[in-house]
Amino acid sequence: MFWIKNTINKMQIGQWILFAVCLLTGVAAFLIGISDNIPGIILLVVSISSAFGVWVWNWHYPRKFWILLGAAVLSFPVGVILHNLFYALGIGASEYKILAAVLSYLEVGFFIIAVLFAGPAALTALIGGIFVSWKGISGIAETNRSYRRFIQSHPISDRDMLGFVNLARLSASGANLQPLKYILSNTEEKNQKIFPTLSWAGYLKEWSGPVEGEKPSAYIILLGDEALGNSFQYDAGIASQSILLGAAERGLGGCLIGSIKRDALREALSIPEGFEILLVIALGKPGEKVVVEDIAPEGDIKYWRDENGIHHVPKRGVEELILDL
Repeated sequence: MFWIKNTINKMQIGQWILFAVCLLTGVAAFLIGISDNIPGIILLVVSISSAFGVWVWNWHYPRKFWILLGAAVLSFPVGVILHNLFYALGIGASEYKILAAVLSYLEVGFFIIAVLFAGPAALTALIGGIFVSWKGISGIAETNRSYRRFIQSHPISDRDMLGFVNLARLSASGANLQPLKYILSNTEEKNQKIFPTLSWAGYLKEWSGPVEGEKPSAYIILLGDEALGNSFQYDAGIASQSILLGAAERGLGGCLIGSIKRDALREALSIPEGFEILLVIALGKPGEKVVVEDIAPEGDIKYWRDENGIHHVPKRGVEELILDL
């Protein structure tokens, strides 16, 4: 029930419109009939496509749509083959009533997959994938927010972690000194050592940080190698943004944390002297909704959460940022 309530609270106006279309066309399809009735079949396809639209509305990453498209395309021939197979088996097992009934249900199920899933799913994935890909970097930047609550059970692979560091490696570096080093953590044991050394969300005084089940799945700790330089802040900012954009592209999210108990973290991970602890990037599958909005007339820049747990972040307008000199 909580999941249903949480989902309803997060639905946007566009999702509600698609949901209404789904219900209306679905009811209309069954009222006029769908058996050998082209208008009824068209209405049912619109209904199912609208349902898929509600489901994928908050997808911001092309990869998800292309996976859905691949599944939809594959489901048609698989559904047809299995439908015919279970139909033939059902005829052969007609004298065994229970077995024949099971085979009949399977036959109908794979017919529905082949006819009613493949088309709407492929259409939704194609439209959504093209739209999200067209938005490009601006779409990724819009979804790259500071997330502080995650789906802790969602793992982040070693391959993804190395990919994020590679994005940082390819980023600009002052005088090309490349003085940054990284500590990676995506295991429960190592994460538990890092989490107590971090402070979360200074503006949310009543909130002490993510609870069990909402904690990050991984961390990347940025270090400055003092043997290679003594000024790291610009490199750290560029590298961390590259990492977060890469995470957003993969459907993940993160939070840059500078409020760190550095002595405790150094001791917990046995970080040698000569490496300055710069930032900790918390990473995971976002477990909260973050909304960007215009700053109110009184100019309060503090982020806040509403009664539904939605995180609101005030941002200054573009016009305010540009000096006409």
